[in-house]
Amino acid sequence: MQLKYTKILILLLVLPLKSWSQTDFQVVFDDDPVIATDTTQAVVPEDSFRTSLVAHARKYIGVSYRYSQSNENGFDCSGYVKYVYSNFGYALPRSSYDQYKQSRHVKAFEALPGDLVFFNTRGKKISHVGIYLGNNQFIHSPSKGKSVSISNLDEMYYKKNLAGFGSYLETSFMPR
Repeated sequence: MQLKYTKILILLLVLPLKSWSQTDFQVVFDDDPVIATDTTQAVVPEDSFRTSLVAHARKYIGVSYRYSQSNENGFDCSGYVKYVYSNFGYALPRSSYDQYKQSRHVKAFEALPGDLVFFNTRGKKISHVGIYLGNNQFIHSPSKGKSVSISNLDEMYYKKNLAGFGSYLETSFMPR
């Protein structure tokens, strides 16, 4: 009986904080019923560290894909992510597979701008990675002959090969 009253007291203390803390937040991706198993949405302050990371990632739009490269002269997918994150003091693994294994896995509705989005394009394990921008968009270094660009998770190729989301950043996830 005492446990029941403790839970009620905790709810009464937490609920006012929830409504106070949701001003000036941007809603991001949660509308894929196959991936998002909950209707809760992730939110992030617009002027956050994540926004700076995403802005920095956008600086490399147009840089050519170069296999096994991780510098401003060219990137492969994991090299691009590793390079962007290194500018913010993060030492990510080199391969997309290892980036996925070592990240904190998050559900689609929890994914925030700056988190990573992973794909299985070769059938067996994670083989592609990009940086999630919110609103179903991500930035990545796609493949040979292409350059760093923004793509949409609603495109059939990416939707079919989506493996999941991961994060190395502190979460700003707040259920709505």
